Amino acid sequence: MKSKTFLTTLLIGILCLSLLLAGCGSKEPVDQSGESSSGEANSGNDTASGGESNFNPTGYPIVKEKVTLTALVNNYSADFPDDYNKFNVVKKAEETTNVHIEWIMPGSGFEEQKSLLLASDDLPDIIFGCNDFELIKYGGDGVLLPLEDLIDKYTVNLKRIFEEHPATKALVTAPDGHIYTTPRVNEGPWMYREGMGVGVINVKWIEDLGLKMPTTIDEFEEVMKAFKTRDPNKNGIADEIPITAIGDPMTMHGLGYLMDSFGVSARWHFADVRDGKVVFIGTLPEYKEAIKWLSKLWAQGLIDQEWFTQDYTKKASKLNNDPYIVGYADLWDINDDFGTEKAHEYYDYMPPLKGPGGRDPIMYRAAYPGYDRFGAVITRGCEMPEVAIRYIDYIYDTYNSIEWIEGEFDVRLKKHEEGYYYIPDPPEGMNQQQWRCQSCPAHSVAWAVFEDGYKNILRLTYTDQKVNFMEQYVKPYAEKDPWPPVFRTIEEAERYNQIDSAIISYANMKAAEWIMNGTIEEEWDAYIEELNKMGLNDWLSINQAAYDRWQEVLGTASK
Repeated sequence: MKSKTFLTTLLIGILCLSLLLAGCGSKEPVDQSGESSSGEANSGNDTASGGESNFNPTGYPIVKEKVTLTALVNNYSADFPDDYNKFNVVKKAEETTNVHIEWIMPGSGFEEQKSLLLASDDLPDIIFGCNDFELIKYGGDGVLLPLEDLIDKYTVNLKRIFEEHPATKALVTAPDGHIYTTPRVNEGPWMYREGMGVGVINVKWIEDLGLKMPTTIDEFEEVMKAFKTRDPNKNGIADEIPITAIGDPMTMHGLGYLMDSFGVSARWHFADVRDGKVVFIGTLPEYKEAIKWLSKLWAQGLIDQEWFTQDYTKKASKLNNDPYIVGYADLWDINDDFGTEKAHEYYDYMPPLKGPGGRDPIMYRAAYPGYDRFGAVITRGCEMPEVAIRYIDYIYDTYNSIEWIEGEFDVRLKKHEEGYYYIPDPPEGMNQQQWRCQSCPAHSVAWAVFEDGYKNILRLTYTDQKVNFMEQYVKPYAEKDPWPPVFRTIEEAERYNQIDSAIISYANMKAAEWIMNGTIEEEWDAYIEELNKMGLNDWLSINQAAYDRWQEVLGTASK
């Protein structure tokens, strides 16, 4: 009897000791949904009082006792402070959430440090700004946590955004079905032609020469001839440049706006879809027509002969010459590219031109203006993923997003008597971007501000002229089915990255040659043959698969 009692006592002792050691050991393993293996959320910071969780799944603060997370950020501007915790908007976030962020800020070394950290075991909790390849590679490898369950269980703002704007969910859904990043949305109405310019013309010269605003490509050509030959700036010198541009034809400061008159719907990446079929714009008949026409203008001396050799600084000096010498250019915004208010007396936006035979233009527009996948990721190094996702979700409140991207209400953002906020002129000695980067994290983090937020809460009034112009003149001719922000698989991305840059560089090189020497007709067939040798068929099939997958994911997200 005694031996049995002793054995029983010994077994109980061993069991208790093993339980005690388990309780004092490492934390429970956290699965990728942010729950412990027992199914309970693991905040990594249980309090001493009976194991009560430090984490609040709803409401604020996020945690009862302050915790610290690490976050890698692209502090791209020298005007940012040396620590984001000096921003009042970040201080307010910490006061509200009880989460302190230790910011990793490598400046110009961001891409290099991001690559090193992703390939190491020394991972920050959060990274802002992973690209598509990193998302699919490191998501598939388990370095980045899938976020869909965390979003569904612990967020309010992100869930609302996904429900109200299904394209945001489609945007961040990787080809394997997981979500590894949060979306970024900066859907200002001025972003309608994101990445491309709008035609700006010297209306004072038109008036002074007794001309009319051109409405067709033929009328435009005649106006440019008058700009070249009739001394519209009245200085007695033949210094007028009817048309100026920089870079490749289908880029922001090229001449894509004019090319759209031919039905090109020009954009820098050459990908488009026509009736559900992916096309490479540089092989379309309308593209060929547009290049031939630009070559005709070049041969008459109507286009700046330094187009393909000058940089933005040189172009800006020409735009701001006194007296004005430029007749037409593709620009992002008159307010951005001219140095004084005087420019508004001379320049205005030019409505789209009718193309050959009077056919309607097809104007490029962004499918989802201001949308991208450079939001926030959570790494497997994060011991408190549910805390991290709730902190990220805090930023996605509309008012918080506005403050994180533009600055504090009633400080940088002033209230108009009509009820909306606006951004006044910056303090003396700095421009708007310097002021912005001294006020908030700006473009370096995650946020979502949709078009209604920019209409009803914050209005960038200096963009009104452009916004109203596009609403009236550009939107009626806008492309009906623009190219969406597709998400390629790892295999697709690897092949695509091998061929895309070379194909586009070759197409742009030939376009420049043809504009200058006029040999497009005799060289067209050889050009198409060379593109095929470079892998154009693979380029098309990869993009077709990605486009079809986007349509499927968007349909699912919309349900």
